[in-house]
Amino acid sequence: MATKLEQEEYLYRRAIGIIESTDTDYDKENLLFQEVWLPLAELYKDRLSVPKAEEKP
Repeated sequence: MATKLEQEEYLYRRAIGIIESTDTDYDKENLLFQEVWLPLAELYKDRLSVPKAEEKP
């Protein structure tokens, strides 16, 4: 199984591939959201949902 860093690297490489593709901007936006940003958010959801009581100033 790939580490978080390896998964993140794959997602960034996928984003570059999508951005450099000949698809329309609309298609690129949809692909980036579905294939990169959602999986990236899922990968780091533990950092995004820190309860207020645990936050440090």
